[in-house]
Amino acid sequence: MATLTPVSVTLPEDKVPTKKMVRDIIGTFLTREWPSVDPETLTMSYHIFTNAHCHVERLKPSTGTPVEPLKVFIKFHRETGADIEIFKHLAPSKHEEALLCDEYGRSGLGAKVYGFFKTQDGTLGRIDEFLDARNMEPEDVEDAVIRADVAKGLAMFHAMETSLEKKAVEPFYEAVINGLKKYHKMDKLKALGKEVGVSVDNLVDYHFGARLRKVVDKLESIGGKAGWCIHDIQFMNVLVKNDSKEGESKVVLIDFEFVMQNYRAFDIGGHFMQKMFKWFDEESKIANCKKYTEEEKRHFCEEYARQWNKLTGDSDTGDQVFLESEYGYMLAITFDIHNMLWFMNEQDDKDPLNLLGLNKLFDEFVDQYAKLELEDP
Repeated sequence: MATLTPVSVTLPEDKVPTKKMVRDIIGTFLTREWPSVDPETLTMSYHIFTNAHCHVERLKPSTGTPVEPLKVFIKFHRETGADIEIFKHLAPSKHEEALLCDEYGRSGLGAKVYGFFKTQDGTLGRIDEFLDARNMEPEDVEDAVIRADVAKGLAMFHAMETSLEKKAVEPFYEAVINGLKKYHKMDKLKALGKEVGVSVDNLVDYHFGARLRKVVDKLESIGGKAGWCIHDIQFMNVLVKNDSKEGESKVVLIDFEFVMQNYRAFDIGGHFMQKMFKWFDEESKIANCKKYTEEEKRHFCEEYARQWNKLTGDSDTGDQVFLESEYGYMLAITFDIHNMLWFMNEQDDKDPLNLLGLNKLFDEFVDQYAKLELEDP
């Protein structure tokens, strides 16, 4: 169980740990070999995306077989999108997230959790098993085997038994819709776009809230089912193993900061949508690849339905899952649009690459809404 453990380390003001600090944190949980490691012999890479994380590796002992892992992954929690005020009552706490990661790891689906800690300066963090894997690329899901493994992985996650409290789905959409209303026709957002020559006027003037309500109502009317959704299903949160064993899934899902109950269609449709984006790329947020084809989507949904039914005893068809995903596509888009508008407003963000990605999301929503012949509010 991921119990919060105080560690006798105080991070500096910039929160970047030294090698000795990292050694001491790891040694609190892996107590046989790590405490005696010379910090200067460690290889450590520290990165900041949404949260800070580092990979840490020690030298292999000159004699004997190591009894503790040579590599670990440390995550340091920072202020994140999950801390957007309107979602605070819905998102899991850092402790709940650690418990979920621990449960997911013990199920054999994800990385083992070695420890959940709190430093003397109040920073929360987690030490995980190091996975020999890379971030998924858009082209990976054109491989039928990897695509099927993602589908089965999502089905298993959605149907997983966890210690998290199951909350109703509706408050999530109330929060998103109210948030979208706040940014509707906001002059500040339009001005930010104009400053860098990327107009977001049409997006800002578009009545997302009312249209999202129609999408949710339609999904409910066709019997859309709920599960534990990840929400942030962009491709950097799916790892592809470098050397998977025979019969073992080639993929691992990560990043559970925003896990809560939602329509399973959110993650499925979101996965299809996210193929078109590379949000951490420095040259373009829009991936240079072909969109998910309908044939690929239907294959995904067949694999998902088969795994879901195996776990739940339901008798869902691939066609049913596909239909749900068509609406889930728009659920995921509006969530991303809301969060990007929130970031623009809070941080005065006017990165033209972000704005071009935002407009791409807008175009995808408009096209999908028309395709499904939903009436305008």
